[in-house]
Amino acid sequence: MSVDLSIVIVSWNTRELLRDCLASLDGACASLDYEVFVVDNDSADGSAEMVQEAFPQFTLIKSGGNLGFSKGNNLAFGQCGGDFILMLNPDTLCPVESLTTLVAWAQGQKNLGAVSPMLTDAQGQPTITSGYFPAPHFHWLGFLDPLRKLPGPFFQRRIVNIPLASEPSGQVDYIAGACFLIPRPALEKIGLLDERFFMYFEETDWCWRAHQAGLEIWYCADAKVAHLEGRSAQKASTFTTLQFQKSYRLFIEKNYGTSQVWKYRLAQFFEFSLKGMMGTIVPWNRLQNRSMAPTHFLRARLQLKPTIDPALPRTQVISPE
Repeated sequence: MSVDLSIVIVSWNTRELLRDCLASLDGACASLDYEVFVVDNDSADGSAEMVQEAFPQFTLIKSGGNLGFSKGNNLAFGQCGGDFILMLNPDTLCPVESLTTLVAWAQGQKNLGAVSPMLTDAQGQPTITSGYFPAPHFHWLGFLDPLRKLPGPFFQRRIVNIPLASEPSGQVDYIAGACFLIPRPALEKIGLLDERFFMYFEETDWCWRAHQAGLEIWYCADAKVAHLEGRSAQKASTFTTLQFQKSYRLFIEKNYGTSQVWKYRLAQFFEFSLKGMMGTIVPWNRLQNRSMAPTHFLRARLQLKPTIDPALPRTQVISPE
């Protein structure tokens, strides 16, 4: 039986965040017929048991192992009966009628590939929602203008984008995977997520394919969803840093060609080397700068490695976006 919305949540060791996320859905989906699939990637914190006990109306899928974000979502897509399919992170909170608003907005679009609401932090301030497809000059700008002092949209753009609170809805290159709404015809046309992306860049790759097929990717300012990304992952841990770089290279190789990878590695080496050095000497926001300096240096060193193969941690709580 068809429903308005199928929600897919892939979770690994996010029990309490997942509980809060699931509890927010009934109000968020007011007036919608919806279903929820929770894919548990072999959590060790009782997440699966919590879903069974507290939310028996939702479908729990035990993956049997940590399959990653792409495989986890794909595992549930085949069971979705909704006119729209929503990939939702477990570290999100959906305000009352937020998903109803998002679906209603999407129903009015004729050539939609995917849409994201405005993502906010816990205080309601906009956070990373969309972005631009990778280009080397974004990293060179990060090297030449790390504090973003140069005026004009060209100099302010980077791969990731945080919308202004007053920014209207608009087309974008890609949207973040934290709350990613796809019309069923678009999913059938573009296909599943590329499972070579364990986490990171799978949504960027899907949006790239959608653009190539003539579909539009949108940011919708009419709906807001909180993304508590700082609470679901140890920010810039070694694993997430390595996995991000591995997926980044895969995206470039797949969509731009293997011959282009060196350009991105070179630009990132200079960008992150400078940012690491600035983190130890620049007085502005020195505490934050110093805390990020080791991560910047790690990112720089990774550009010297021909291959990156991160080992998955056993118990770390990880959110894909």
